[in-house]
Amino acid sequence: MSAPILSVREIQKQDIDSIVQYWMSAEPEFLLGMGVDLRKVPSKEEWEKSFLEHVSLPIEKKRSYYLIWEVDGQAVGHSNINKIIIGEGASMHLHLWHADKRIKGMGSTLVKMGLSYYVNKYKIKTVH
Repeated sequence: MSAPILSVREIQKQDIDSIVQYWMSAEPEFLLGMGVDLRKVPSKEEWEKSFLEHVSLPIEKKRSYYLIWEVDGQAVGHSNINKIIIGEGASMHLHLWHADKRIKGMGSTLVKMGLSYYVNKYKIKTVH
């Protein structure tokens, strides 16, 4: 069996359902393990509205920036940055949507691939 083909691209409207489903179907224990405050998790409609607004905004108006991770041409997760200080840094978040894709070594490669997007779009020097 050959190694999977990994790729990264900017979020598009057709990705919204997958991201929203990831958040809405996540077990509370999983979300708590990521440090999510369950009282602040948006509703499905709020998620959808937020992502629709996000994909329509020009880059300079985005408060966060999302990338889709693909394995063999199929979207399997996303990363995003927020708390962006142009020319300086941002906070990065990583999400593989399905447990069977985690802990396989793909995430670190996808992170590295995505860093060039963040650096090129926002000229950041550090992520945390």
